[in-house]
Amino acid sequence: MSKKPRFSQPVKKQTLAEQVAQAVQESILAGEWQGGEALPTEPELAEQFGVSRAVIRDATRMLAAQGLVEAQHGRGVFVTDSQVNAFGDALLLALRRAGATVWDVEQFEQMVYPEVCALAAREASDEELESIRQQIESYLKTYEQLMREYETDDGNLPAREQEQLREAFRQYVQAIFAATHNQLLTLLAYPLTRLRSLRRWQNDDSVTREDVIDREKAYLRKVIDTIATRDPAHVRTVIGGMMQLPPQAVAAMRQTPVGETPIIPSLHPTLDD
Repeated sequence: MSKKPRFSQPVKKQTLAEQVAQAVQESILAGEWQGGEALPTEPELAEQFGVSRAVIRDATRMLAAQGLVEAQHGRGVFVTDSQVNAFGDALLLALRRAGATVWDVEQFEQMVYPEVCALAAREASDEELESIRQQIESYLKTYEQLMREYETDDGNLPAREQEQLREAFRQYVQAIFAATHNQLLTLLAYPLTRLRSLRRWQNDDSVTREDVIDREKAYLRKVIDTIATRDPAHVRTVIGGMMQLPPQAVAAMRQTPVGETPIIPSLHPTLDD
């Protein structure tokens, strides 16, 4: 008498809505629907799948929860451009609920960024290196303009200007990550920049606005000049050293909830070789 096999995992039963959602999901992932395209109307989908409109509504809600589509009132249901933005927002929310601090993000960056820059040094084309340099110069132009216009530290900028500075920062970071030619790293660039807070450095009276601007320029130009050496080991060492912070900065970041601006009683770390 043969013994019946025992299976630890039962076969998952899918509802009609789950089956429809999975079919549409596969179509989107296969590139049959591009970001910004409208899906067929609810009656059209119901007819195509041979299900009720209620099933289609449930399937649409599942796809929206996954970040694949969004319903626009009066217009229909559209495929989203990317899930990366939603992932970055969700990650920030999860970290805030977990009680994470600015230091948690900074410490992670200190581990990841030197490796990313080292890989970019090895894999980037000459055109990509030039693009990184241009994005950095664009950021520095924005930084200098805002610092002069508002005569304040980064963290004291008005909300709209803070977002303008963040976007310029995001562009050059994404260019570095994309230059690695690693798809996972490329997708991680936005979530990481989403988590990063602006910093407010409390400098004494001997530090002028020109000093702050010049320091930012020197720091970031050293980043691209180092990557441009195309020596991964050298890049890893230099960038890792540049990202080290003085104890007072670490202490301030440990005390600041993620997403908020740490107030640091010091200028940026030194740029000495």
